Amino acid sequence: MPWLALLTGNGLHAVITALLGLSMITVADSLVILAIAAAACAVLGAVATRRGLSDSSTTGSTRRSFGWLNLWTALTFVAFFCGVAVYSAVVVFTLAASVAPLAVTAWSALRARRSQAPTRPGFAQWSAVCLLAALGASLVVALAGSDPRGIGALLVAAALGVVDGAAGGGVAVVSRDLGTGGVGVWQVMAHRYYGTVAVAAFALLVLVPSGVLAAPSLPLSTSVAAAFASLVVPFLLMQYAIQRLAPVLVTAALALVPVIALFVEVAAGRPVNWPAILLGVLIVPASLAIFATRAQHA
Repeated sequence: MPWLALLTGNGLHAVITALLGLSMITVADSLVILAIAAAACAVLGAVATRRGLSDSSTTGSTRRSFGWLNLWTALTFVAFFCGVAVYSAVVVFTLAASVAPLAVTAWSALRARRSQAPTRPGFAQWSAVCLLAALGASLVVALAGSDPRGIGALLVAAALGVVDGAAGGGVAVVSRDLGTGGVGVWQVMAHRYYGTVAVAAFALLVLVPSGVLAAPSLPLSTSVAAAFASLVVPFLLMQYAIQRLAPVLVTAALALVPVIALFVEVAAGRPVNWPAILLGVLIVPASLAIFATRAQHA
């Protein structure tokens, strides 16, 4: 069941977000969608927790974990949606999915070195995550010039993709720790998005009126529908999964997202880039190689 939830959430998120990217939404549009989705997740989680659909735990360790989770969540969402508004969704998806397993592996190795974890990543896992990162970077290079927004926008989107991936690794690690500690999915949903709402609201209430960002162009009804289809439903499914599966496996499964997004863009009429298609296909077995690796005992 966790795997089915993870794959369904990833697929829905990839398809809807790729279509949003093709529609050339603005940064402000992205932030509106993000703010609506984050607020909806927090409200739904709070209601479910109050009704007893999820276990409630508020120890000091749990509060610290929620603080980190808010930071990582805000970073990953803001970086991702700003990146999609700047350039093709495939670029942001690819670098995020390629960097996240590497970030999780590095964090696991650090925890093992500090004797905070019983296992450490082995040579096979390091090789697999480095190969995935290299393939992801190669795919981004292959996509250069395929978008009319130019090389500058590509570099900005690439940097945001790296931030998204590293922060996504942090989300996976902290969520897994919370799940292991008995914190329910709805409770996590209730408390995960405070930072995201604050950042998005600040940008919309301060940066848009001051002229730093262009005003949103999407109708409110479209933004609400996009928020639920691309974020609320997928991330509820994914939150359920990442609290039950190993972080490196969760982030490895994210490699399917850029491949799906790439084929969505091609199906929508974007010119076929055969080197990019080939690299996109190669990312899948590179991701599967991570599943075949096993952590070595420290």
